[in-house]
Amino acid sequence: MMTFSMLFGLALAAFFIIFRMISKYRYTTMNELYNLQNELETRHQSLRDRKRDLQRELTTKEQALAALKSDRGDVRSISVADLESVEMDENEKMGRYLLNQGKITREQHNRALKKMEILKMDYLGVCVALGFIDLETGKQALKAGKLSTPRL
Repeated sequence: MMTFSMLFGLALAAFFIIFRMISKYRYTTMNELYNLQNELETRHQSLRDRKRDLQRELTTKEQALAALKSDRGDVRSISVADLESVEMDENEKMGRYLLNQGKITREQHNRALKKMEILKMDYLGVCVALGFIDLETGKQALKAGKLSTPRL
């Protein structure tokens, strides 16, 4: 009988040793996983912060690009009332009006001036023909040009 109780005691001791080893391995593995989780969460947060910063930078640069695209170059911003004192040419008055209103770009203005001689048309006719403006916008520019012309 002693052998049975010794065998039982030995089996019980082996069980506790194995249980302790498994528990220690589980504890070590859980600590490693917890540390890895913390590291990944920190990295994730820093990447989210970086993404937010890059999105802000992208928005800022898109706004700057839009401002550059709509930049009118060397064209001064003047009112329609000031047109009569600045230019004498009707085409230039209407061109300035369209540029200041943002209806055409500086490149479109230059193309229209070049095409006037080729097409043998006035400035507004060329702008409409090339699709830069519609008829209503052309009428508004014509009205603005007439209003700025001094009556004699």
